[in-house]
Amino acid sequence: MKINKNSAVEKFQLGMSVGLAKYYSDAISDNVKRAFEQKRRNGEWTGLACIGYKNISIDKNQLQKDIAIDSQKGHIVKNIFDMYATGNYSLKTIKVETEKLGLKLSKSFIKNILSNPFYSGVALSKKYGSYPHKYPCLISKEIFDKCQEISTNKMSTHKDLQCKAE
Repeated sequence: MKINKNSAVEKFQLGMSVGLAKYYSDAISDNVKRAFEQKRRNGEWTGLACIGYKNISIDKNQLQKDIAIDSQKGHIVKNIFDMYATGNYSLKTIKVETEKLGLKLSKSFIKNILSNPFYSGVALSKKYGSYPHKYPCLISKEIFDKCQEISTNKMSTHKDLQCKAE
């Protein structure tokens, strides 16, 4: 459609169309934000399930989704936390042990698992912070906290050794 720049009526119509399109876009954005906020208040996760969990459909039309523990990988993720919480296993050793159980993960991925509070009942959103979720936990908060403590101690010990080497 070509607009005659000298026609006030055409300019007005274009301005109204742009304004209505902007209103429509903003209204959709507001509705999505409200829906996500409601999901967070209900303890629902809005993304893909973490390893050890799986996304499932809870209705036959596959419109409603939920998250459940993955029967094949959930126990392996739990073992990762249990091993690390003892303080006797390095990330490399845990990597080898998980491969024996049939799950090949990198050390950095294992480190990400160990730092994810989702497994102990807390969803973490970059944009909205943390909130308790409604899904079954793979580990207790105590195990998660113990792993964080061990990780922090290993990092500070590593830094101390670096300073002494210099």
